[in-house]
Amino acid sequence: MKNWMTKALTHGGLLLCLGAMPGCLVVDDNDDEPAPVGTLEVFWTIDGLTDPIDCADFGVDRLELLIYDGGRVVDEFEPFCEDFGISIDLFDGIYDGAATLVDSFDNAATTTEELEAIDIIEGTTLTIDLDFPIDSFL
Repeated sequence: MKNWMTKALTHGGLLLCLGAMPGCLVVDDNDDEPAPVGTLEVFWTIDGLTDPIDCADFGVDRLELLIYDGGRVVDEFEPFCEDFGISIDLFDGIYDGAATLVDSFDNAATTTEELEAIDIIEGTTLTIDLDFPIDSFL
């Protein structure tokens, strides 16, 4: 690379790169650590069983899982009822959650299971098991 180009790229070269050199690639070589991530696994049963027929019998389409941070929804997941489990990567921290079985119209089919103080720690997996007994259905 010519000396003037090297100088331009190292001193404000981003503007030069963006404006004058189509196809130019700027690489950020900072050595920041990757964000700390842990895994949350949520498994559920219907009256103690993982029988896909129960999903259809009770009119359940999905599990609606909301993840909260400080009372604010940070993510929502909706795996199919028949999956009976989901694995989610989250940043380190303490979260709350709410899990409800819903029908195909997104209406609650069960009462909501509150998940409090979900402590996600980098490099670890936290497993939460839920059961939706017959008396939890609306």
